[in-house]
Amino acid sequence: MIFPNCLEEELQFLDDESKEIVELLFSSNEDDRLVSAVTLQQLGDEDTIPFLIHALDDPSTSVQLIAVTSLWEMANEKAVIPLMKCINSKRVEKVREEACNALKELINQDHLLKLLDLLETEDDIQKIYVLILLRKIHDIQALPSIADFLKSSNPILRKETIITLRYLNQLTHYPPAILLASDPDIDVRKETMLTLSNFEEPDILKTLCKSLIEDESWEVRRNAAQALEQKKDYLSSTFLSKSISDDHWQVRKFSMRALSTVVKEEHLEAIIPKLCDDFSDIRKEAATALGLIGSEKAIGALSQSLNDSDIEVRIASQKALNKIKT
Repeated sequence: MIFPNCLEEELQFLDDESKEIVELLFSSNEDDRLVSAVTLQQLGDEDTIPFLIHALDDPSTSVQLIAVTSLWEMANEKAVIPLMKCINSKRVEKVREEACNALKELINQDHLLKLLDLLETEDDIQKIYVLILLRKIHDIQALPSIADFLKSSNPILRKETIITLRYLNQLTHYPPAILLASDPDIDVRKETMLTLSNFEEPDILKTLCKSLIEDESWEVRRNAAQALEQKKDYLSSTFLSKSISDDHWQVRKFSMRALSTVVKEEHLEAIIPKLCDDFSDIRKEAATALGLIGSEKAIGALSQSLNDSDIEVRIASQKALNKIKT
């Protein structure tokens, strides 16, 4: 058993029972180290934190994982910097994930600069975890350090960057983000739609509407509809009145919701047929939209929907009729 000199002083703060457990953590036998790590986790004694930090570099992945979890449970700030050393590609995925989850709860504004330092690497996996952690801090100071990742050849890095942009406080204008609406990767485009909903550039509405109608992925079109629901801009209504007839039911559903935020009587003709959609979610949204329009021209169609097979559609249709008749 080799005990590091740097931890000799820390050992003096432990009682005899804890010392015996800690000493096992430095055994050449992996089972002994596992027993020690599990026991220390159960004890939850903050005086053992230095030894658990040492165990983060144990040859055994299982010991590393228990050490990460133990430090997370103790929630002591001393563990933050050591845990940051566990989110790189040299660690196995389950250790990286556990360390990242721990850091999500432990990091604060004081750790921003340290996180940004970790971006100075060729390790894309480490960059991705840092991007995830930056979302917990929300600081716009991170923007210059992550902006170039939007051009990365790694689609996962581009995706995580575009997601992180929507978490940065006070970021309402960032034109380079619009370019990712045409990214070759579907996941990047999906997340770009949701991020653009937070921005205020003049071209964003046009970009969202184009993606809503033209993107090959129904998930991107759905997210574009969700973004347009947040925008609540009447100029999108022409595109939304088309996309409520999209081939995919989720696109139709969220397009109907978005259209409801800007709906006018001119959309009546496009919406009424949706009371007969194959999916009850769309029929319900259509009934709600017709209630918002409030036109007597919809009374006949809504009256028929009172016999719909889905109770939520019947309820929405009755509410719509009540609005029109009052």
